[in-house]
Amino acid sequence: SDPSFDWQESRRWCGDVLRRLTRWWEKNPDLISLLGRADHNVGGDEHHIIRVEAFPDRVFKLTHGDNFGCRSYFSPHDPELTGRHFHGTGNADPFFYLRRWRLLNLIGGYQTRFEGFVPAEKPGWLPRICVSQPALEGTNPPRSDIRKAMLPYGYREISEDAFLDFDSGVLLTDLAPRNVRIVEGIPAPFDAIAQLASPAVLAWARGRLG
Repeated sequence: SDPSFDWQESRRWCGDVLRRLTRWWEKNPDLISLLGRADHNVGGDEHHIIRVEAFPDRVFKLTHGDNFGCRSYFSPHDPELTGRHFHGTGNADPFFYLRRWRLLNLIGGYQTRFEGFVPAEKPGWLPRICVSQPALEGTNPPRSDIRKAMLPYGYREISEDAFLDFDSGVLLTDLAPRNVRIVEGIPAPFDAIAQLASPAVLAWARGRLG
């Protein structure tokens, strides 16, 4: 938990620590057996998406090997005029990944549940994390509908697919149509990357929006 430790730069050490902490999960046959019997579908860059017949109302997500989902990095520059200032990259920090879901759980009724750790796919790789979420029906909304749905909750768009609540400091990135459902007018950002905005991002966003 040392804040000066950079998990991104120390994957091997991270893997050694997690393997010690997750021995109970690696010996837990229930979760591994449950996932092993189900069909796996690749879900974007971050997860395998798993539907389990015994739990039809939930969707299970298993991180890809040697990564804990994605994280966003900020760039104030946009030389190609894409409108995008937050870009995805791989994430080796398990705490960042778990905080991401905790933040989303705190700001809405759509709840993600930690299911457990799963052994690494290959020797020396990081263990995987499994979470589950309520299944959502519907289609992907256009960006204009996402903007309208997020505004009443205090989230303002500061860049394409990036929204910030200036009061709480919660930053939601990768809030693209593929990662959102709007159910009875209420947005459910089921796969957004949630984090607390850095001082640099807050200052940049305030200047950008005036």
